[in-house]
Order: sequence, then C-alpha cells, then structure tokens
Amino acid sequence: MAVMRWWLFGLVLIAGCSPDGAQSVTVYCSHDRSHSEKILDQFEQETGIRVDAVYDTEATKTVGLAQRIRSERKRPRCDVHWSNEPLRAVLLAQEGLYRSLPSSAGVGIGARWRDPQNLWCGFAARARAVAIFPPSATRVDAPDSVHQLADPGLLGKVVIADPRFGTTGSHLAILRARLGPDRFRRLLQSWKTNQIQVASSNSASRDRVISGEAWIGLTDTDDIEVVRRRGVEIDEGFLAGDGVILLPNVIALVKGSPHPEEAEQLASWLLRSEVEEWLAASPSRQIALSHDAVVPEGGLGIAQLDPIEIDWVEAASQLRDAVFEAERILLNP
Repeated sequence: MAVMRWWLFGLVLIAGCSPDGAQSVTVYCSHDRSHSEKILDQFEQETGIRVDAVYDTEATKTVGLAQRIRSERKRPRCDVHWSNEPLRAVLLAQEGLYRSLPSSAGVGIGARWRDPQNLWCGFAARARAVAIFPPSATRVDAPDSVHQLADPGLLGKVVIADPRFGTTGSHLAILRARLGPDRFRRLLQSWKTNQIQVASSNSASRDRVISGEAWIGLTDTDDIEVVRRRGVEIDEGFLAGDGVILLPNVIALVKGSPHPEEAEQLASWLLRSEVEEWLAASPSRQIALSHDAVVPEGGLGIAQLDPIEIDWVEAASQLRDAVFEAERILLNP
C-alpha cells in the first residue's frame, strides 16, 4: 500500500498539481534560507499559493541547484530558479533551460542587471568586500585591490572561500575576464606564494577573520553584516582600486516547468521593489537595484558604491577556466 501511495504521489507531481489540489509552485533557491524563507512565506500568505522550496547547502552554494536543473532537463521539477549569483544563471539560459519572464516583471530594474532576452533578471545584490580583523588594522593597511592580498605583510593571513562554489568563483571569473588569462594565473600564483587560506564558504572565511586566524577575508557584504548585527566586532572594506563588484540575486523561469502560471506570479512578486526593500533592511543588507526602491538607514545604495559595469556573458564564459585554474593553483598541494 505504501508503494502505491508513493506511485500516486509521483503521478500527481508529473501532472503538475499538488496532492491536495491546491495551487503550488516549486522554487530552487540558493539565497541564504534564513533570509529567503521569510520572503517566500510572505508570498504564500499574500497569494495562497503554496511554495515548495528546495535550498542549496552552504558548502555547494549555487552549483548544486544549477546541476540539478540540468539533470532534470527532460522532466523539470523546478518552476522558479532563485540563484544567489548571476553567472551560472547566464550559463543555464544559454543552454536553453529558461523561458522568458513576464514583460512586466522587474520593470524598475535597469538593463545592466538583466538578460537582453528577458530570460533572467537580477535583484537584491551584495557587494564583494573584505572582512577585516579589527586588531590587524594597526599592523597592515586594508587592501583596496586583489593584488594587495599578496602583500608579504599578509603572509598566511588572508582567506578566501572555496572558488569552486558560490560568489568566489564568480568573482574570479570576472577578474579573469578583466585581467586576461596570463595575468589572472599570475595573480593566483602570487596568492599561493603568500600562503592564502581557503575556507569552505564565505561565512567560514568571515569566521576565520573573527577568530583572528586570518586578518583579511574576501567575502560578501551580507556575510559581514549578519554577524555585525549580533554584536560581533569586525570591519569591512571594499576593493575600490579594482572597482566594486556587485553580484545580484537572479530570478528565472524554468522552461517546461509543472506550474507555469504560478511560476510567473512568484517571479513577478519577487522582482517588486518592496521585496528588495525588505531584503535591504534585513540582516543580509542586500543592495536594491530597482530605481524606485528606498535605501534603508544604514543600508548600501548603488550610487554610494559606484559598481563597475560587468559583461555577464563574457564573465560567464570565463567561469569554468577560472575555477579550474584556481583549483589547480590554490587547492592542490
């Protein structure tokens, strides 16, 4: 009988309906669950549409769910993809796994943050930043460039997250696109020579800075802000010499998904300026991209950061090689 129940449940999922007949939508989300779950709960309350959310693990940020969408190409289970960075979304769009968003979705978000064919749209960004151990400020100047992470005065005292996952890989891909392959590999080798540490994630990098194991940690603004609001003493700096990099969250619709109408409703709802304002005011201190979103007191705004323009397609084309070279140079003994 148990086998029969599971068989019937599978038929219901294939048919695109929830078991109880109620409206539902499935979202694959790599944004931190502690922040995104509250947003999705609010959507449920406002619309009555149940959200079935699948979250990435901290150790495989972004990569795990992107691979899952690929593996389900012939029978998609995901309706809405909420990625915490844009480059892997660009690749999924190029592979034909997304369909167009509604034309009205994210109307206040500029062209620099969205796909020209409207296959994905960025929102609620975070900036790449350095976490700084306060006592270290008397020993070294805070770096304003990735090249300064190889300063001999920081020997063994800089940490980055595993480049194979999450926003660190995206950051390296953007650097490779800007520097070119040769200069990029020389940068990685200089980090290796300076005994740069590699932690499992951005939050783990930040934690090594908090403990004093490292003085400087390459991470994201949200990872720094969330512990500051708990009363942890940690400083923040931006690599202004390179140009500040903003990495938006991304919303996309999976082609051939089971609940297309509910998916469009959720995507449009998430791309409202109100959602960006909620995330900007939350402990993650996201950076609103909509021109009509209000920056909360103590928040970060685009005008304040003056981020560099990024060719997302070019950066995405560098992702595989950037990650491979970082793994070869930084992770191999």
